[in-house]
Amino acid sequence: MATKLPTTDIVIIGLGWTGSIVAESMTKAGLRVVAIERGPWRDTATDFPPTYSPDELRYAVRHDIFLRPAQTS
Repeated sequence: MATKLPTTDIVIIGLGWTGSIVAESMTKAGLRVVAIERGPWRDTATDFPPTYSPDELRYAVRHDIFLRPAQTS
């Protein structure tokens, strides 16, 4: 059975740079905003720790941060 969520005024698909700016301006205007983002949850502290140098093999060569089409289609 589906779970009924509270009503919202705005739904933003993709919370990148533009979606974030729109979401902030809409919430400051007093609207209820929900943003939907594709892919797994990213935790900045563990996925991109500032104390370690970037892993070029993992991210630049193997594109580990990106979802592959087989995972999403």
